[in-house]
Amino acid sequence: MNLEQLRGFVSLENRKRQLDIELKEVKQKLDDLGELIIPQFVEAGVPSMTVEVDGQRRTLSVYPDVYASPLHDREDVVAALKASELGQYVAENYNTNSLTAFVREVWRDVLGAAKKANRIATEDDVRAALPAPLGAALKVHLIHKLSSRTKP
Repeated sequence: MNLEQLRGFVSLENRKRQLDIELKEVKQKLDDLGELIIPQFVEAGVPSMTVEVDGQRRTLSVYPDVYASPLHDREDVVAALKASELGQYVAENYNTNSLTAFVREVWRDVLGAAKKANRIATEDDVRAALPAPLGAALKVHLIHKLSSRTKP
């Protein structure tokens, strides 16, 4: 093993962790200031303003965005869409995160069985352990990642 590369990796990982902390703090400060600034733009009726800081000019603009959500429940919205000739907005679907969580549960079982048999588990093992129609309809990918932890 090349210890210099390992040390370099750990050093960069430590730097990334510190930068992530700083970035999180900066984002929070930006959000806090935004909550103070936006009402000022709205109350003044000013859509944008240019500000110079340290020789750099930036134009800040405030703009509205619109969202829609069910007034009562999702089923009412589905019925309304179909009744108003907007059925193209309604589709059968599944939750990707829930499906991935299910496949990971199966993976853990497959991995445990493979360890007991002293062998490596594969994507095919996971697909075979899924219910037949689902195993045939899914791509299963095993992605290897590098992990490190701080030692006390």
